[in-house]
Amino acid sequence: MKLHILFFKKKFLYYALAFIVFSTIFTVLLVIRNKSLSTFNIVTESKMMQADLTGDGTKDILYIKTETETDKYYIQINSQDKSYYLEPSKKINTVGNYYKEWPMRLTLMDISTKNKPEIFTQASVENTASLQDTSSINNKAVQHVFLWNNEKFDDIFCSTNNILGFVDSKNNKTPKVLSGNIKDGKMTFTSYIFIKNRLKSFSYNYDDNYMGKNTITSFINLMTSFPQSELNMSKGPFSPDLNGNDISLLTDLWNKKTYFNFQDAVFKDSNWDKEGNASKILWTLNFKGSTERDSKDTKNYTIELILKPIPKSDTTSTFKISSVSIK
Repeated sequence: MKLHILFFKKKFLYYALAFIVFSTIFTVLLVIRNKSLSTFNIVTESKMMQADLTGDGTKDILYIKTETETDKYYIQINSQDKSYYLEPSKKINTVGNYYKEWPMRLTLMDISTKNKPEIFTQASVENTASLQDTSSINNKAVQHVFLWNNEKFDDIFCSTNNILGFVDSKNNKTPKVLSGNIKDGKMTFTSYIFIKNRLKSFSYNYDDNYMGKNTITSFINLMTSFPQSELNMSKGPFSPDLNGNDISLLTDLWNKKTYFNFQDAVFKDSNWDKEGNASKILWTLNFKGSTERDSKDTKNYTIELILKPIPKSDTTSTFKISSVSIK
């Protein structure tokens, strides 16, 4: 009888150990899979995504496709037995055109904190007739934000800015959206918070390197300057501990005589200190590159930068580039 009881105890132990091993492997695989998901989804000619966009607890299917004749992007959402087309406002009556050198960026972010993410799109538009702004030029960035109102998706914000940012996205502060432009070597922001199903702007005096603004501006100016060697490259935007291999990624492009034109960017904070201040920021920058200046033979270069604060002597800190990757 004692031997019989001991047998079952050992058998139970084997099953328990097997369950623990399986659970550990599954958890590791799940973490790896989640880490491989892109924060800012790059959309070429078409894409399909799954997410609960209506807050009913069921995943919806988001389709992005392009029209063959015009290369215009169209976005459709299938939710249970219904389909919804994301109709842009008349102010900017398009979500953009597909260009291989300037793909759309689509981001799902719950700025309203209502457990259903808003849909943020950023792309390029060529046909200026679709814009009310008569001063618009070809290949201008367009931004839209779509919100589910329990019946359909409303376009609650649109602009022709080329910078889109998310601040305090998952800490203990009110989430914010930043929309801005970089022009003539300078970057400007307008800040928004979600109020009554709208994004409402508010005034705020940002320091010069808020969210790494000056660092990113310097990096863009560096990338769009004449191809140069590593010896002549300004070290100002970079952290002292930046890996030499990351610098080599950039100098390899310059050594190939690649000329860059900045197109748009998106960023978000992803880590915070105890006070809720950003301690890590991910920037994704979109460039058009060619081996000859003003060449029509161009391709897309997506550069991801991680910025971290570097302490200064006056007890403040400034964000510098600590990691570089090129897609």
